Amino acid sequence: MNKEVKQKNISVLKDICIYSGNFVFEEIGQFPDNFKVTIIKTPEIYSTKEKDEHIISKQPLKQENEYVPILIKAEKNTNFIYKVDGITSEQAEEINAVETRTKIKDRIKMIRNLGGIFTYFDMDHAGFKRNLIMVDSSMPQILGNILMYYYIEDVKDCKSLVELVGERDPLGYHDAAMYEYKFKKFLCSCALGMKPEKRWDGLDEANGGYIIVKSDEEILAYHIYNRNLFEQYLFDNTVLERASIGRHEFMSLYEENGEIFIKFNLQMRFK
Repeated sequence: MNKEVKQKNISVLKDICIYSGNFVFEEIGQFPDNFKVTIIKTPEIYSTKEKDEHIISKQPLKQENEYVPILIKAEKNTNFIYKVDGITSEQAEEINAVETRTKIKDRIKMIRNLGGIFTYFDMDHAGFKRNLIMVDSSMPQILGNILMYYYIEDVKDCKSLVELVGERDPLGYHDAAMYEYKFKKFLCSCALGMKPEKRWDGLDEANGGYIIVKSDEEILAYHIYNRNLFEQYLFDNTVLERASIGRHEFMSLYEENGEIFIKFNLQMRFK
């Protein structure tokens, strides 16, 4: 390897491990010109509005307050709707009045203590639902049940949640492997370009592969031909997390046509 190229590789790798989040290396855009190398435009999932800057995204460190890459960012359009049986209108008002520091957990606990039963009903955003159906026709129901177990059971690890949905089998597959297979396809679609707010055409934006740089300078490279390995990495290293109730308008009981409903919000990130 050319000495100058090797030195530049070492320098870039060290910089990646120092920075957090998405960051810009302007010199990367200039360096290959000396070797007559053309850099392919960065996929949208790791690009900024500047046309001539090249961006690298790193695997998160595990220190407190460290930036963590997000696969599904919380928005109002990532809300899922659930029917709540066994709760009266008066009880719903009491539950909505709970404003403790841990009000999400406390409201759910109160609903369950009063005999409330949650059932997946629908998604709040037709565009996101359409994208999920592109992945798999059952994905809205599968993801809706996984999200429900996350809020009710307080289990955040995606792998554990899929095992849970496989055990309870809400779609009647009688085969837990079906849920794991479909969920891995969903994770891979998210990582390679599918977004809740944008109409998805089913095509990957990252056509070559996916490179992950860990904090200890270990590099994980998943070529598109190693899709199964990449899917397993995502499956083993993603979790769900709670977003802001105020910003995303969920976690309050409401009544429609004499029935009680509630919305849960989806946000998914790397561990």
